[in-house]
Formats: sequence, structure tokens, C-alpha cells
Amino acid sequence: MIFQSCHTMSDPSKMVSVCKTETFSTVHHVNIVGYSLMNDFGDTSIEAGKFNLAGHTWALCYRPNAVIYDNYRTKTEFITFSLVLVTQPKVPMAVSFEISLLNQDGKSSPDATKSLKRIFKEKGSDGFSNFMETSKLLASEYLKNDSLLVQCSLQVKKPSFTEKTMKIVVPPPEMNQHFGWLFESKEGADVTFHLNEQTCVAHKTILAARSPVFRAQFFGSMMESKTDSVEIEVIKPEVFKAMLYFIYTEKLPPGEDVSFEMAQHLLVAADRYGLERLKMICAEMLCTGIDAKTAAATLAFAVQYSCRPLKDFCVDFVASREMLDAVMVSDEFEHLVSSCPSVLKEILEKVKKVF
Repeated sequence: MIFQSCHTMSDPSKMVSVCKTETFSTVHHVNIVGYSLMNDFGDTSIEAGKFNLAGHTWALCYRPNAVIYDNYRTKTEFITFSLVLVTQPKVPMAVSFEISLLNQDGKSSPDATKSLKRIFKEKGSDGFSNFMETSKLLASEYLKNDSLLVQCSLQVKKPSFTEKTMKIVVPPPEMNQHFGWLFESKEGADVTFHLNEQTCVAHKTILAARSPVFRAQFFGSMMESKTDSVEIEVIKPEVFKAMLYFIYTEKLPPGEDVSFEMAQHLLVAADRYGLERLKMICAEMLCTGIDAKTAAATLAFAVQYSCRPLKDFCVDFVASREMLDAVMVSDEFEHLVSSCPSVLKEILEKVKKVF
């Protein structure tokens, strides 16, 4: 019984969204020099410093003499501080903000330190409208030589979102490596090929699966189907072994430069045993080695072994403006005309289009 799934997953991956909270912290110092000169600005907000944190721009502002009235309409002047979020956030941010006045030793005290927490959902400001009375500030240890050192401690927490692709990575196919090991190890081999004075062994089932000719030899009514020994006389030993290696691995033997002549012999062997892919690989190699001297002979070779892609390439090469004259004066061209007259017609048709 065969079960067929009605759902096909073309990309077996899963997207996972990850939300986490990131924390950013900084301590920023501002030295307000010539503080007494700032009194002229009164209740005006002055930017004392600007810095970047958590991907946003922040500013520390203050008012040197902010006027505040109590319930009895009594006026008191204060120095105020505020934190300004200059840029627009995309997500809410939890902000912890602390302002401290530092003395000349870099120390502070509770009466000169204030903190707050706030959620910033959009750009804006928050701070301390009554940080310290101006009269107390003027008499304090924090204002020395008309300078005021302010420490701004800021911590920002904001959610971040990331997407992660969960996917199982499938390794590349290993079958050609396994069959290559089988060919090299000769384990389980059940047929021996005699190549003149050399021999090599292989596996009938693998050869039969890859080549219709071997299938007929080993599992048909031919003589070789009843024997474990086969004589190979028309193919050179190195060519036959290279072909067997390709049958097992889909590759040519490693570490060998295939010559033009070797590519021809392999193509003949591939044609003989019905190995079309090997035949096309050899044809491609032959195309790269064609010149004015070899074009006509290669064209005749392509016709003889019914290799249409190689034949078409050679026809185009011979009929080109740059090569026609050089090819026609070669002895191989005369042989081509006499042995393959039908190809001459194709060349002429190409020449008409070119010229």
C-alpha cells in the first residue's frame, strides 16, 4: 500500500519571534561654568548637554531660576532639571533618571540628589521642577568658583524583537562518495574485466543500473550474463577504468588532466555503453580544444558518434568568418567533405547567414 501526503512543504523552516528586554546605562557629567551669568535667563529652559543612549538622542536641560508659587501664593525660586527625549521611539522605554550635584571632591548627598522613573512612549521630557532652592544652592558647597558640576545617571530598558529562522540543514548527497568507496575497495565485486594484460573488477548490479548495455550483458540473454569474466578488447584500459569510475561516482578520476585525445576515447566508450551524461561531458571538453587544425576532424568525429551538440558547435566554428578559410585549406576538411557530404550543406547554410 502506498501512502501519498496531500501537503508538500517546499521550505521546511519555521520563523520564531524573540522578544527580550535590553538595558542601556550611562553616566553623563555637565559642568555649568559662569552660573551667575545664567540668572539673566530666569525661568527659561537651557540645554546643558546632549548624548546618545539606546539608539536615541537625549538632552539634559535646566532652569536657573524657576519661579514656583505655593498654596499661599508665596514665590520661591528653584533650579530645575529635566531629561528630554529628542527622538521619537518606536517602542515604549522604561527610564530611570537620577540627577546629583557634585562637590569639588566629586561627592554628593541626599539633599542634592533626586531620581525618578518614567515610561517614555513618545518624545518629550520629565524632571524635577523643584530640585533645589536657588538660595540654598548659592550657599552650598556645590557651587564653587561660579561653577556647578552635575551628574546625570540614566538607565533605559526597552523591548527588542528579532526573528529567527529555525531550519534543519540537510547535508548534500553522499551516494557518489559511498559508491566511489565501493569501486575503490572492490568489496562484493562479482565481475572481472580483462583489459589486455590488465584486470579490474566491478559490481554487475551497479553497472546494469547505469548502462543499458551492461544491463543487457549481465541480465539479458547475452553470454556475459552467465559468466563472471568479460574480455574488453576495443577500449584502452585507462579509458575503460575512467569510464567505470564515472559510472560509480558521476565524476572523472581525480588528479588527472583529460587530454583532447582522452576525451575522444571516453566519448566513444560512453557512446558504446549508453552513458549520455559522460558523452556530453566529453563533448564539452572537446569544444574547448577545437582550433582551425582540429575543427574538421572533430566535426567528422561528432557525426560518426551521433553527438549532435558537438556537431552543431563545430559547424558554427567552421562557418565563422574568422575560421572558414583556415579550416578549408586543411587536409581534414577534404576528408570531411568526402565522408560527410551532408554536413557540407549545413556549413554552407551557416556561411550564407554569416556573410
